Parts: sequence; structure tokens; C-alpha cells
Amino acid sequence: MEEVIANDCVLKLDHLVFDRISFKRIGFANDNGIDYKFGFGFEEKGEYDIVVHLDVIGQKEGEYKFQISASGYFTLSSTNYKDLLIRQNAVAIIFPYIRSQISLLTAQPEVTPVVLPPFNIAQMVEDAMNAEVEENPQLKS
Repeated sequence: MEEVIANDCVLKLDHLVFDRISFKRIGFANDNGIDYKFGFGFEEKGEYDIVVHLDVIGQKEGEYKFQISASGYFTLSSTNYKDLLIRQNAVAIIFPYIRSQISLLTAQPEVTPVVLPPFNIAQMVEDAMNAEVEENPQLKS
């Protein structure tokens, strides 16, 4: 008989909800590129619980604008892990759901469906955290 080894994850996604899904038609299909803006928010809900908010705004000038906001509710199995690593992984877990929702939202008549290109999530989160520290130096540890 084979021995079963427990695979305890440090970060567990308990709930994922979409807080906002919006699409606004501005005009008709065109050849303009899409500009994206990303936002992240992190809340500690006790010693072992965190909520990660992810917001993506996309705009194709003269055609449409969309916004998708999602929140992931996570439980940590330990507090011994680096904050940056936890945040990067939490965003990376939520991001495929955002990517899928954007594709579904833009699969409309006279709209070319959007499939988000690959992004360096780890770098995006690190840059956002560094910008947060620059704006609020007291956050620097």
C-alpha cells in the first residue's frame, strides 16, 4: 500500500467573488490598441486571513471601456512567510479568473474578444508595493 503524503498549502483560497463587472460601449470596432490599468489591494483580517482585491480597467479608445474587480479571501497556514511572496501568489491565483471574465465580457457582437497577454504578476505586485512604500514611507519595514 502506498503512503499518502499530505500536501498542505501555505495559501488557501476560500472564496472568490466578482465585486464589479462593467462594459461600456463608446463606438464601433476600430484598430486602436487596448490600454490596461491594474490595481491591487490587500487587507489583513486577523493573523491568518487576508483579502486580496484585484481591479483591471481596459479601454479601447473610441470603442469600449471595461472594468472587472474581484476579491479573493485567503487563509494562511502560517505567518512565517514573506509578505511579498504571499501577495504575489494570491494575485497569481486570482488572475486567471479575471482573464477569463474579461474574455467572456468582450465576446460580444462587433467586439473582438480580449485575451489578456501574459503578465509578470510577481513584478507587477512588487512594483505596486514599492510605489505604496514610496507614498507612505512609514510602511517600510
